Amino acid sequence: TAHLFSCLSPRLRATFFYLDYASISYYGFASTVAYSYYLLPGLSLLDASAMSRYVQQRLGRQNAACCAYPFAVRTFVFAMPLSMACPIMLESLLFDLRTRNPTLFVYFYRRYCWLLVAAFFNVSKIPERIQPGLFDIVGHSHQLFHIFTFLSIYDQVHYVEDGLAEFLKAPLAAPTYLGTVGYMLLLTLCLVMVVKKFLSVADLCKQ
Repeated sequence: TAHLFSCLSPRLRATFFYLDYASISYYGFASTVAYSYYLLPGLSLLDASAMSRYVQQRLGRQNAACCAYPFAVRTFVFAMPLSMACPIMLESLLFDLRTRNPTLFVYFYRRYCWLLVAAFFNVSKIPERIQPGLFDIVGHSHQLFHIFTFLSIYDQVHYVEDGLAEFLKAPLAAPTYLGTVGYMLLLTLCLVMVVKKFLSVADLCKQ
């Protein structure tokens, strides 16, 4: 919608862009809910017994390194991605995710490869930077950005569906109405308030 109505008045253009980003936030939160029910409970990373064994094995080996490079510990704490991708990435590094869940491993990392490619086109503005005017309608970097972003979402759907299939075989905790629809309704209310606030600020700036 943001691209379709970008030729209208500045206020409508801003409104649709805010709604566009609000819908992206909505999708991201819904993905988080799906991760928390279907993917994260099956990770060894969140299993206290498995994690304690790993920590006991590695603790003595890492003490010297932590003392020698204290900045690395601080950097790791503040650079931890605020995303549901972090537990899965750590799972693959610590517990051999490729062997335990090859479907999740392949689709998860391929998804982030697509996102890196999408980010490259979005930042570099290639190919229109090389041949200005030639790719204004077809082949623009923003179009390529959306194509590779779609491929990443397609892979995400695959491993979430695989997690759902495993969840249905032995459900640990069934999703609740409050934990799914309730949170989504609350998020909708928050997004409406944010969009309304930004639009009112934009009107004040014009005045």
